[in-house]
Amino acid sequence: MKLYFTSLKQNSLAATVTTAAFPQPYNAEEEAVIKLLEENRQHDGMFTAKLSAELLNFLQFTASMLCAFPVGLYMRKRIRKNKRLNYILQFKELLQVRNNIEKGSFAYDTLLFKQPALQLFKNKSHLANLVCLAILFGDEFIDGIAAAYGKQNIQEILNNKNVDYYLRHKKTTAGHELYYEFDIRTVLPQNVLDSTNAKYGITYKAFYDHLQFLLKEMNRYLNKTGDGKATEAAQLICRACNKCFDTYKADINEFDANYTLADLLQYQKTKDDDIIQVLLTLRAVLLDKKQLQYQKQFSSWSSMVRSMQLYDDMQDVAGDCNFQMNVLCYFAKNYFIAEWHWLQQNKYKMQKYKGLKLHSNISLHMPASCMMAMQYARNIAHTKLSWVQRKIQNYLWRKNWLGFNNPLLNEKGFCLSAVMNKKDNSIPLKLHYIQKQVMQVDHHFINEDMKWAYMIDVALMDDELKTFLLQKLTRKERYFLTSCYLEFPIEQKAVLVKKMVSSYTINALS
Repeated sequence: MKLYFTSLKQNSLAATVTTAAFPQPYNAEEEAVIKLLEENRQHDGMFTAKLSAELLNFLQFTASMLCAFPVGLYMRKRIRKNKRLNYILQFKELLQVRNNIEKGSFAYDTLLFKQPALQLFKNKSHLANLVCLAILFGDEFIDGIAAAYGKQNIQEILNNKNVDYYLRHKKTTAGHELYYEFDIRTVLPQNVLDSTNAKYGITYKAFYDHLQFLLKEMNRYLNKTGDGKATEAAQLICRACNKCFDTYKADINEFDANYTLADLLQYQKTKDDDIIQVLLTLRAVLLDKKQLQYQKQFSSWSSMVRSMQLYDDMQDVAGDCNFQMNVLCYFAKNYFIAEWHWLQQNKYKMQKYKGLKLHSNISLHMPASCMMAMQYARNIAHTKLSWVQRKIQNYLWRKNWLGFNNPLLNEKGFCLSAVMNKKDNSIPLKLHYIQKQVMQVDHHFINEDMKWAYMIDVALMDDELKTFLLQKLTRKERYFLTSCYLEFPIEQKAVLVKKMVSSYTINALS
């Protein structure tokens, strides 16, 4: 199937032809996927690779950032020197989460809420950042104890009607207080509390102490906001945290392994969109902004977070398998059964891998599922985001999935030989290995150009391959391939990949 939208004039004709390339009849789930693929092809046809247009957008963007960016950097360094926060920020594994929260905070404050540079010195949104950190850190805690204690045992605990697990707020003579009525140390058995979390290397008892510290910090900053604002802020914090807990309870109590695409999309909306909208409302309150003025813009920012959730799903696929809804699991189980079987056989091994070793294994052994997850991310870029948001999205995907300039994923310079398990580490062999894994995909959702384009998504994880292949391109081609990573047209991307590997008779090797 090589039918593409190469110009706006061809769109209507192509729309009537391409669906005929798919086998008939297909069910409602397949129709939804096919519609998304067709929509992406339409947007591919509208893409314009003009450096002048990119430069104009950059100039408009940087004009507002010239003053704000240095202030943002200064405040970031200042917060990191906070001796109290170092108690929780000491973990190397939290660095990536911390970076994303800090950068997200700066983007929300300056791009969404239009905070002037001097206002950033007041650090009004720090409480919202603490809440985000608590949610993400707490999510890892409760996922960890579920794995350590067993899903069935956790179900019994959660179904205890005598225990209130929700975050509450009260006003006392000392001020406002966020609190829990239960203590996890009285709920879990001692052997679970004494077991060690593999990621952070601390016991769950110590993990809980860190969460309690975060709660104290949240209360400390809550009482700095002023009495009237504190009440509204506290209510929003409770809503956000309790919505997160509701999704966890649903994973534990209501997870159905045969979930549909509609179930998955609703789950994503509840898990990402609804919670992000509450957190953005909290930020508006803290910044003294009229939230109704910005409400319409909240959805595009929550869509950007949903895109990041997609690469989280890709890297968490082994842990999520048979436990909670996951985009990669959905596609593998429903359409790419060989990839699903590989995941079932290797999920425990994958849970021990980290960084690009994990990402490349998933990419090479579940290529079709990864391609479809990335098509969803591309659709978000095409239909939901502004130019600036797309640039942020592309940056985050390059950094957190491909490992660009990310020592947490690529500390020593990743090489695909770690996955290939072969002594020969030459460039031709690595290219052949990638092509062999990717080109074996055979499904009507995925055409040849999608497979060629995907090859570079794997190759760019390898430092040597990345350097070698990008040298084959002009500066303009390198810019659009990387800076427009998700929305760059598949057909054009495939052409560039063929150009990059043209020095080798790679087709003869397949």
